[in-house]
Amino acid sequence: MALSQSPPAFFRQGLSARIKLAIALTAAVAVMQLDRRFEIASPLRLGVSVILYPVSEALLMPRDFAYWAGERLQSVSQLANEVERLRDEETSNAQSLLLANQLRSDNDNLRNLLNLKSSAFPESKAGEIRASLKDGLARKVLINLGHDQGLSVGDPVINSDGVVGQVSRVFPLTAEIRLLSDEQLFVPIFLPRSGVRGITQGNGQADEFRVRYVNLAAELEEGDTIVTSGLDGLYPAGLAVGRVSVVVPAAQGQFPTVIAIPTASVARYKEVLVILRNGGTGPAGLASSAPPAPVASGSSPASSANPSTPEAAIQRP
Repeated sequence: MALSQSPPAFFRQGLSARIKLAIALTAAVAVMQLDRRFEIASPLRLGVSVILYPVSEALLMPRDFAYWAGERLQSVSQLANEVERLRDEETSNAQSLLLANQLRSDNDNLRNLLNLKSSAFPESKAGEIRASLKDGLARKVLINLGHDQGLSVGDPVINSDGVVGQVSRVFPLTAEIRLLSDEQLFVPIFLPRSGVRGITQGNGQADEFRVRYVNLAAELEEGDTIVTSGLDGLYPAGLAVGRVSVVVPAAQGQFPTVIAIPTASVARYKEVLVILRNGGTGPAGLASSAPPAPVASGSSPASSANPSTPEAAIQRP
């Protein structure tokens, strides 16, 4: 190759990189100024934005899904917490309502007992049931009154609903009460609707007692009211005792089977009223279980000797 010939294109060198950069910067500044003044690139930008919009939305979908899932999980968690809070609040309100109803019931019972004490039984003591005695052979409760308060064996025990039972044993500060459902307690009663007299005797079942020695020709019905007859000289006449729940007609030569439910429930009210037969002087001895109870006038000496028996408790009118 002769010296006068030009070198190959591979070895040719054009403008330097710095000059190219300066030209590009100058052109860019010029285009920016022209776009600023005349907005010549606005249609191009609009077209590009329209073309790239679906792409940008597709790229943002994972992020939006993550936000949506997080909000749903947070909403579920908040809803669960709110439900738990409302459940706790409902439980607390139910307990408060139950307590308020119990207090209202107790206040009504106490008010009725105080009215009963002041009007009908001035010689009486108001007490509270402290415990139910666990005895398979007897139905008894323990009250917070005893010999020091003037109680004696045989004192009738009532509440605002009616007859509860009878004092069976007295201690200095407490006393045992034999309930109507106890098999060893007998109370002479009267059924106003049918005009029939009889005697109650517990059957050992809670909140039940039998009506014994009922007239064979008596027409008894379920729901009949039972009150005290007052023939034993212990319970005043007219006190509510219970209501007839079951009547089985009498077989030939037998008394009818009559089951009743006591009006006064020791599970409902704790407050009781003890009618002091001895005027509050107390019994002759402590912890006695053989009551020297008085009997109604006109009874026989045999019945006076043991007033706890059915024969002594009932008298024929």
